[in-house]
Amino acid sequence: MRARGDTGETLVEILLTVVIIGATVTALVASLGTASNAGNAQRIGVHTDVVMRNYAEATKAAVAEDCVGAPTYSVGFTPDAGFTVSTDPVGNTCPRVDAPQVLQLTVIGPTGLRQTMQVRVGTP
Repeated sequence: MRARGDTGETLVEILLTVVIIGATVTALVASLGTASNAGNAQRIGVHTDVVMRNYAEATKAAVAEDCVGAPTYSVGFTPDAGFTVSTDPVGNTCPRVDAPQVLQLTVIGPTGLRQTMQVRVGTP
């Protein structure tokens, strides 16, 4: 039994406090992990977009330069490590002067993120 002036915490109160603090810390650590993963996903998405736009610009430049006197063009673009690029239709045949060609460019990032863009190219 407790005396009237005897104050202190019981074991149940201490355990309840430890459980509440543990749950709070766990929630904070989980939210930091989620924020970190979201930041990485955003970074990779932006990098994939940059690779795709650079590939599109290189393709348009190659058509403008190579298709003046040749039947094919060559894209001199090397994607960053972990990224793959492709064109549909496959092949580097120059478009006719009176008919621009629509190319479907696809870039796949290191995490499997796929982005596509349509580019219209024409022989000058």
